[in-house]
Amino acid sequence: MRLRIPFHPLLFQSSLAAGGIALMAFNYLQFAIPHGEGLITLSNVTWGTLSGTESALYLPLVAIMLAFTLINFALTVYFLGRLWGWLRESGAYRAFVNNPHKNQNAGIFAIVASLAMTVNVFWAPFGFFVPQMSAHMQAFMLPSLIVFGLLLGVLVFLEVTVGRTWFSEGVDLTQFNFIWLLDVFAFGLVTLTGSGITSMAQNDVVAGIAAVGTVFALVIGVLMLVAKLGFLLYTHIKARELPPNPILPGFFLVVPISCLLGLGAYRVAEYVQPQVSLNVPGSTSLLITGSYVLAIGWALAAVYVVRDYLRTEFSKTAFAPSQWGFV
Repeated sequence: MRLRIPFHPLLFQSSLAAGGIALMAFNYLQFAIPHGEGLITLSNVTWGTLSGTESALYLPLVAIMLAFTLINFALTVYFLGRLWGWLRESGAYRAFVNNPHKNQNAGIFAIVASLAMTVNVFWAPFGFFVPQMSAHMQAFMLPSLIVFGLLLGVLVFLEVTVGRTWFSEGVDLTQFNFIWLLDVFAFGLVTLTGSGITSMAQNDVVAGIAAVGTVFALVIGVLMLVAKLGFLLYTHIKARELPPNPILPGFFLVVPISCLLGLGAYRVAEYVQPQVSLNVPGSTSLLITGSYVLAIGWALAAVYVVRDYLRTEFSKTAFAPSQWGFV
């Protein structure tokens, strides 16, 4: 019997997670193996010169990157097909985005987040296995800019459409939880895409437009993170209780959000400083360091807060979408 799960926008979190794993493996190899300028490719890995320990580490990473790159692409194509069918169902989309209770409609942002991740997987892990693509990366910058603009435009449209339902009459904001941060997560991933174009594009016009769009997404993302996180913390402190168990993994969403926004800010600062003849020593490093310090500190605090859940509930509770926060 074939198991078919009814379509839900949060299904895109699986393709998002697969892309994230592929990108993590790529980033390790990017910084661990000397390869000159640009992104590392498979041809840059001289297996014959590696030690046994290095080979034992790098070979599984390459295999993981290949497997999860293919999984990301396959799931993206599959879910886009199901998304198209869902959008064609009469009233399905409208009913979903108009349901603000317990921030149910925040799940729509998983679609944009996943597609933004797939763009980065195309540049990096996929390019790792296809050196010809990496060699002609500049040819992909203008199409990438167009995709970035479309993602940003859709994200802003969804934010306005869904956001206004959160403050409609009869909505109890105190019932909202950390899944409410999915739109901020999507802004972080779109920022990652825009800042990637900014840092890689050699065409000044393309890089400049990408930088402007990235700053726009970055400012919105930071403001929403501060406002939403402050409200959620205030609500939980006032209530003197934690959310229900299925929601607790959502605490970890702050970790990737802070890393993504910090990396986006770092890349934009690296681009802007030469343009305005401004060089503040250590300023760019402070951005990336600060964001990762926040991420690590929050992760440790979150582990402490949900320790009882991890010890007694995690292994036996049914899957909940918020558990993707762990990934």
